[in-house]
Amino acid sequence: MTLLKQLLAMIVLLFVLLFAGTFTLSIQNTRSYLNNQLQTISQDTATSLGMSLSPHISKHDYVVVERMVSAVSDSGYYREVVVTDVEGKPIVHKTQLVNLNNVPKWFIKLFTLETPPGEALIMDGWQQAGLVKVLVNPGYAYMALWSSVVQSFWWFAGMSLLASALGMVALHYILRPLRAVEAQARAICNREYPVQSKLPWTLELRSVVEAMNRMTCKVKEMFQEQAASIERLRSENYRDPLTGLANRRYFEMQLEHLIKTGEHGAVLLLELNNFKEYNTKRGYQAGDELLRNAAGFIEAICKARPSPEYFTAHLSGANFAVVVYNVDEQEASALGDQLAHSLLRFKERGLADSEEVGHVGVALFSGQTYSEVMSAADLALRTAQQEGPNTMHLIDSAKSGANTVNTSMRWGEVLRDALQNNRLSLLMQPVKGAADHSRNTILHYEALMQLTNENGEVIPAGIYVPMAKRHGLSTDFDKAIVTEVLARLVSKRYGDTPVAVNIFPASVQNKAFVDWLCAELATAPDAASRLLIEIPEYGIIENIDALSEFVNKLLMYRTRVGLDHFGRGFSSFGYLSQLKLDYIKVDGSYVHGILESKDNQFFIESITKVAHGLDLKVYAVSVENEAEWNLLASLRMDGVLGYGVGYPADI
Repeated sequence: MTLLKQLLAMIVLLFVLLFAGTFTLSIQNTRSYLNNQLQTISQDTATSLGMSLSPHISKHDYVVVERMVSAVSDSGYYREVVVTDVEGKPIVHKTQLVNLNNVPKWFIKLFTLETPPGEALIMDGWQQAGLVKVLVNPGYAYMALWSSVVQSFWWFAGMSLLASALGMVALHYILRPLRAVEAQARAICNREYPVQSKLPWTLELRSVVEAMNRMTCKVKEMFQEQAASIERLRSENYRDPLTGLANRRYFEMQLEHLIKTGEHGAVLLLELNNFKEYNTKRGYQAGDELLRNAAGFIEAICKARPSPEYFTAHLSGANFAVVVYNVDEQEASALGDQLAHSLLRFKERGLADSEEVGHVGVALFSGQTYSEVMSAADLALRTAQQEGPNTMHLIDSAKSGANTVNTSMRWGEVLRDALQNNRLSLLMQPVKGAADHSRNTILHYEALMQLTNENGEVIPAGIYVPMAKRHGLSTDFDKAIVTEVLARLVSKRYGDTPVAVNIFPASVQNKAFVDWLCAELATAPDAASRLLIEIPEYGIIENIDALSEFVNKLLMYRTRVGLDHFGRGFSSFGYLSQLKLDYIKVDGSYVHGILESKDNQFFIESITKVAHGLDLKVYAVSVENEAEWNLLASLRMDGVLGYGVGYPADI
C-alpha cells in the first residue's frame, strides 16, 4: 500500500473513532435530556390536572372530570391518564397508542427511554379525594432522538467526505517531493542524473530531497571519474600524444584483428617528404606543428567520406596510416587520390617548403597475413614516390580472387538478385555465460547472414557489406534478416533463447526502416521481447540522439539493443549513461592477445566495472580458447562469443 493510501486510511480511521465517540456521547446526552423532560412533563401535567380536577371531584361532577381528562389525553402527548378515588377505584381511565413514526425497533431497544409516571393528589378541602396518574407518550421523544441521530450521521458523513477530499489534495501536494525523489531514484537506475531544483517547505522532506540531490551528483561524478580514468588509460596506451591519432601499437592491434576476423578493406600509408630537413631548417616546434596539421588534415578528409568505418594512426616521424574496412578497390583508390591531391594545401598554407609534400601507398587486404599487407602497403608507398610528387599508388595482392573481378555495377545486380530470390541463409553462433563452469548456458544466439550467388557460391561478407552500402541496399538486407529471425522466434525455433541481429548504422537513422521495424514488432509482441538488435559503435557514435530515439522506441516493444565493437574508436564513454542499452560487446581487438597484454586486461576490467555500474551487461567477442574464456570470466565479463565458445551453425 502506498504512503498516501496509508495516511488516508489513518485519517479516515481517526475520523471514524472521533465520530463514534462524539456520536455516542451526543446520543447519551440527548437521551438523558429526554428522560428528564419526560419525567418533568409527566409530573407537571399530573400536578396541574390534579389541581384542576379537585373542585369537580368534590362536587362529584364526573362528567366535567371525564371531559377535562379527555382533553389532556386526546392531545396525543400522553400514553395514559388515570383518575382514581380514595380507595383506588378508577373514575376515568384514558389511553393512547404510542406512535413511533418509522423509528426502527432496533433503535428503540438500543436506546430505551424511561417514562416514569407523574402522580398528584386530588383534594377536597384538607382531605384527599382521589389520585391522578399521568404517563407521557414516548413516541415523540423517540422520533426526536432518531431525527437527531440521522442528522448527525449525515452531517458527519458529509464532513468526512469533504475532509477526506481535502486531505487527499493536501497529502498529494505535501507528498509530491517524495514522488519526485522516487522518480529521481528511477532515473538513476536508467542512467540519468536529474537534480531537483525546487525544494519542499517541509523540513523533513527538504532534508530527504537535499540528500538525494547530493547522492545523485556523487553518483554522476563517480561515473565521470571512472570513465575519465579509463579514457586516460586508453589514451596513454593507444593514442599518440602529439597528434591525437592512434599510435603504432593501436594500429597493429586493430589491423591484426581485422585481418584475423576476415574483414575486407585497405591500408593507406602517407609519408611527408624531407621531414628531417624540415625540422633542421624550421625547428622541432614547427615540425610538431606540421605533424599536428597533417593529422587534422587526414582525419578531416576521412570523416568527410561516406563510409565512417576507419581509423587513423601516427606510426612514427612523418609516417601516417589510415585503415578503412568494408570498402572495395574503387573506394580505397578514391580516398588515396583525395589524400594525395590534397597535400598541395600544405604548400599553399606555408607549411611545406616545396610542392612535393608527400605520397600515399594503398594496399587492399582480404585474407592475407599482417606482414603481407604491410609489405604491400610499403611497396605501394615506395612506388608512389617513384611516380612523381603527391601521387598515390594501389596494390591488390588478392586480385586473382574470383570474388573481386566483378564490377561495382555487377555486384549490385548480384545482391539484388540474392534478395529477390531469397538466397539468404542464417548461421547461429552462441553467446554463453562467462562464469558458467558447465559451459552450456546460452545467453543468446547471434544471427550471421550468408549470401549465395546464382551458382550457389557463398559471397563473403567482406564483399557484400560494402557493396550493399554503395548501392543503398543496407535497409533491404536488414529487413530480410529481421523478418527471418522474427519468424523463427514466433515459431519458438530456439525456445525462449533470444537472438541478436546486427543491422547497419544507416538503418537506425532511416525513419522508414524504423517505422517498418516497429510495425513488425507490434505484430509479434512475444517474439519482439526475444529479439536483440546490435549496432556497431563506430557507425553510430556521431549521432547519439538518433540512437537514443531508436533505443527508446524499441523498448516500447520490449526489444533490447546492444552496442557491438565497443571501444574500437576513441570516443568518450560518457554517452553510455544517456542510452538505455542492454549490453555492450567489447571489440575483439582487445580480446586478441589478452593473455599477454596486461593493459588490455585492465582496460576490459575497468570497462566492465563502469558498465555494471550502469546496469549494462558486457560480452567479449573473438574468444579463441579455454584460457581466454577463464581469464575473461575472472574479469567479471557476463558472456563470451567466438570460435572457442561455439562455431556458427545452421540450427
